[in-house]
Amino acid sequence: MAGQEFVFTRGRPHFEAMIFAGVTGLAILLAGAPMLRVSDVPVPASRPEPTTYASAAPTQTVRRPSTDEIDSAWVSQSASPTISVGGESTLTFQFRNAGAVAWVRGAVSEASLAFIGDERRFDPRMAVNWPQPGRPAIQTESTVEPGELATFTFTVRGVAPGTYRIDLRPTISSVGWLRAEGVYADITVR
Repeated sequence: MAGQEFVFTRGRPHFEAMIFAGVTGLAILLAGAPMLRVSDVPVPASRPEPTTYASAAPTQTVRRPSTDEIDSAWVSQSASPTISVGGESTLTFQFRNAGAVAWVRGAVSEASLAFIGDERRFDPRMAVNWPQPGRPAIQTESTVEPGELATFTFTVRGVAPGTYRIDLRPTISSVGWLRAEGVYADITVR
């Protein structure tokens, strides 16, 4: 821009300077955007308690795993409950991390349990404080290394008499589904 001179009209120099600065800043931001990668953002290894102020939590870099690095294996689950209308029951499922990368809660490699069944066989009003509709639970542990167990716990409420089936499958939302093993629970409401 050598040799160019910017001339601002009287009474408006600040406005035109702000426009010029804004356009220049946007161009710089857009030029640098390809260098930013979400997968390189450091994530706390564990979530500190709200009253902890003494030191910062340790961090680790968590990258988005590829589909060939994730896998799971069903280990156990609580018994299918029988509850009354208005009653509640808590269910717990455990899956082994059979993949090659850790599942880190609150990061791109967080594992959750997803409802995959026929919606006509489960009344969504039965979901009690699920993290998301169709996602009854996320891993309880802060980190689940390969070979370790992840625990998924959620609550259901009886809303009408009948037997309701919840078909479940683990997933890592940023990557995809984990192994399908036909895991389900039948909730009987009386």
